[in-house]
Amino acid sequence: MGSKDDARLLVDQIVAAYNSCDVDALVALYQPDITYWSALDGLQTGIDTVREHLDHLRETLPDDQMQAQTIITDGELVVVEFESTGTNPAGQPYAIEFTEVFELRNGKVASIKAYLDPEEVTNAMS
Repeated sequence: MGSKDDARLLVDQIVAAYNSCDVDALVALYQPDITYWSALDGLQTGIDTVREHLDHLRETLPDDQMQAQTIITDGELVVVEFESTGTNPAGQPYAIEFTEVFELRNGKVASIKAYLDPEEVTNAMS
């Protein structure tokens, strides 16, 4: 089992890489066989698919910034409440609250489940 401090550090690294638009640094924190599920996109598998998802987010919402509000972990499972803010393509500000559950393996993210309101995301991206 990983330590709680290591898991929290990993979340900090994820947020920093995301906020600096460094997709390479972000995917380096993921296992190659990562699975990603969200209410918006369903199940996605593999690092290349997740990279495409991240690239699409960054193209659509280039100034999106994510903050971890609450982190709960046992060292292998991490639940994070996030808030993302930025400006949508129409120039309007948005704020989206969502929760992600990370399963860790060997110090990297093996799976992500993102719980969010698809309507909020669709509105932010239009």
